[in-house]
Amino acid sequence: MSDLYDITEVIMASDELAAEDTMPSNDYYESTSPRISTPPESFPEVSTIFKYEKDTRLEVMEWLSRNNDNNKNVIYINSESITAEKLYDLCDKHIWLSSDHINAYLSYLNSKFHRVFSLTTFFYTRLTEIGGYKYSSIEHWTKRIEIFQKDIIFIPININESHWILAAIFMKEQFRIAILDSLGMITTEGAVNIGGNLIRWLNDEYFHKIRLCKGDACEFGSDIIGEINLNGQVDFALDIMFRNGDPPQVDGSSCGVFVCMFARLMAENIERDIIMKIAKFREASIKFRKVIYTDLWEYAKENKQVDIKFEVKYDEYK
Repeated sequence: MSDLYDITEVIMASDELAAEDTMPSNDYYESTSPRISTPPESFPEVSTIFKYEKDTRLEVMEWLSRNNDNNKNVIYINSESITAEKLYDLCDKHIWLSSDHINAYLSYLNSKFHRVFSLTTFFYTRLTEIGGYKYSSIEHWTKRIEIFQKDIIFIPININESHWILAAIFMKEQFRIAILDSLGMITTEGAVNIGGNLIRWLNDEYFHKIRLCKGDACEFGSDIIGEINLNGQVDFALDIMFRNGDPPQVDGSSCGVFVCMFARLMAENIERDIIMKIAKFREASIKFRKVIYTDLWEYAKENKQVDIKFEVKYDEYK
């Protein structure tokens, strides 16, 4: 029996996996279906998560106007960066988030929550760019990260260059791979394919960085995630969220915001059911745009990357 997990036996269907594959109708974006009106702040667990600084927008605007060469106005978050112009774009609720936005915010989460680890938006594309699976393309991406010591691993994924979704691997106790698609468009087959590729990647990570690691040459002292069953496998449940009922996204531009919001809520240990409810709040994604640029701006100020020496007046964007 191979020491690697048998992928054909690893993925177990959740209740939602059996949901019928459906695509949004042509009038989806004009849907008038009822939304949850309870604001996220009504949940004590998230009251501080959705707070943002009202003056951040004007501070960023002033920073942006200082220099005609916007590339010189850059915030660095670990190995990721974002320009003042990109940061200010978040003030527009109709702007589609780019890789720069998502990578910067998920990198911020890596700094804020050491129990989680976020891979970049390019990871899954590189892993599967040849139309299949190629571990050697990303083998060195986690060279200095003990992923098997993390509680959750986040993988943002771009679907057909037009839509962001998030995969979250729960590495402790639950052994769950959650696929969070704010539009509810991903098919069961597509989700299973993503889950299978990620489990295969975990197998390869274990084989190349732990199992073959011996003596002083070993860079990782981690144990394999959880307990292995008698067949040398770890069972993961595949959880396709937002497959039943109305998905939370009702526009064509906020999928990247949902990816960042989902990651933040899970990093904060917010329960699955509460995340589902918060996502259905009609203003959740609009509020979280403000949270994103506030968090990144405050991070830059705390790390002395920006120096604002002027008084701003509140001018909330509509």
